[in-house]
Amino acid sequence: MNTSSGCYSTPGFLNHLIYFVMKTTIKNILIPIDFSETSLNALNTSIQMAKRHDAVLHLLYVQDITNYYPELGQLVTIDPMLDEVFEKDRYLLERTATSISFEHQVKCHLHFAKGILHTVVAQHATELAADMVVIGIDPGISEKSYLEDSLVYKVLRKTTCHVLAVPARKEINSFRQVIFPVLSDEKPLAKLQLARSIIEKNNAAVYVVGIVKKHDLGILKSLRELSDRIRMRLSRFAGKATKGSIYSLSPAKDINVISREENAQLIVIEGKTKRNLKEFFFGNFTQRMIRNARTAVLLVKPDVQSNPKQPVDAAAVQSLQLQY
Repeated sequence: MNTSSGCYSTPGFLNHLIYFVMKTTIKNILIPIDFSETSLNALNTSIQMAKRHDAVLHLLYVQDITNYYPELGQLVTIDPMLDEVFEKDRYLLERTATSISFEHQVKCHLHFAKGILHTVVAQHATELAADMVVIGIDPGISEKSYLEDSLVYKVLRKTTCHVLAVPARKEINSFRQVIFPVLSDEKPLAKLQLARSIIEKNNAAVYVVGIVKKHDLGILKSLRELSDRIRMRLSRFAGKATKGSIYSLSPAKDINVISREENAQLIVIEGKTKRNLKEFFFGNFTQRMIRNARTAVLLVKPDVQSNPKQPVDAAAVQSLQLQY
């Protein structure tokens, strides 16, 4: 049976392919802040991450011009309105940055900008060479149309770096339990590289779960073997690594169920933004994960390159070489 499914085109899909599982270093973390409960909760998660990774925290305050459109018939200059709001927040922002640096011994830099929020965040992620953007999930996003994307998804579409989505009203200080789904249309290399850094710093337990979809039945054996090899690789630097697999008609829903059952603090997926016509209205896998997750979701950009100076882990090369 010849089944086409994303990057796995046949049962011999990874013939002679070697994965170099290096470690992605997290040194610059960017977080947009507006003093809402959602952004402050995400800030707390960012602070704890920065402490573990010895990373620099970049707080970005954006005066979103889309929030200051004048009413119909009004002639209003936007700049004075933005300046007034900014002056009210500047002192509090500086106090926040000072407090973070003093109380947590974390290097904290402030950045200010005007513009469209998600565009400005993406631009600063590039300019600051951010390894990750941390964003709180709007608590009401699950009730909105998929035509109205979440801030997390908008930034993911614009930026070239990884994005961590933090659920509102849930304090996440560490990632003790991590869910690592293995799907046939993902490329696990970037996920492994970034997950390694986070898992090591948290001494986390990892549950590798193979997600078998209807069109994966022809490569079922290969998918399960890949899951097992990933588990073996993760076990070298995780506190504990286990493996399972499920047949799923709704991967996003089932992964979130597993996350709740395992009491996980983090799910690691590939952040994809391409959508077909149906997904444009009903959402793709990434959008559904963002909207329905009750824990943090790490959206890994597969095209982000790891530090080329990082030495190649020869043992990892051997353990993840798949030949069929």
